[in-house]
Amino acid sequence: MSFLVSDSDLINRISSDFINELDALHFTGQIILLQDPQEMEFAAEAILLQGIDELGFDTESRPSFHRGVSFPISLIQIGLHDRVYLFHLLEPWIPPTLVEIMANPNIRKIGVGLSGDFHKLKQLVDFEPQGFIDLSKIAAQKGIIQTGARSLTARYLNKKLVKAARTTNWARPQLSEKQMQYAATDAWVCLVLLPLLQADTNEYHHIDELAEHSTAQDADVEEGVENDCTSDPLDSAPTWG
Repeated sequence: MSFLVSDSDLINRISSDFINELDALHFTGQIILLQDPQEMEFAAEAILLQGIDELGFDTESRPSFHRGVSFPISLIQIGLHDRVYLFHLLEPWIPPTLVEIMANPNIRKIGVGLSGDFHKLKQLVDFEPQGFIDLSKIAAQKGIIQTGARSLTARYLNKKLVKAARTTNWARPQLSEKQMQYAATDAWVCLVLLPLLQADTNEYHHIDELAEHSTAQDADVEEGVENDCTSDPLDSAPTWG
């Protein structure tokens, strides 16, 4: 199922140059920004009442300029195939029904690298995350070296996730169009990637015997910003909390 197959030879390690040459992937459905607490609760209730059993999931936090300093989650993204809800947390509060969704084992929440999200979510509310599917873990079990959303998107969709907005300020009162597009795409693409990743029956453990010696370039490919993209210097930060 992988797009990265040439002459029957599977490719495990993907170069940043390869990804940067790909066309950008953008979510084209409806993006619903929610900031009012009552509207956020109503939206979460609507998701629950619709009986939706599979959601894309992601969070964003304000970046930190100092290592060891972190900020609470500012945005929770809930993605459907045709629309994405952006719960913009201007206060350290999560709608109760959204917490109920995150704790519901019968609603699959699909994300990438979820352990950090869980840690920060539990700083805001006491709950037990259930029903979450981590694409990074599935990819790692297959022996795929680079398990971030950007690399998985390149591998299975032959597209590039644009990461220029990743290190912008998610705590500011008004999000930019670039931020909303980035946030929506990151949550939605998880829904698209899951069936492709599950359908991939290739065995990657035997490919690239030096897999355990991942290079700095590999890390850049996972979550890096393209060389030809820059973010607003007023919003950028070198490290994340």
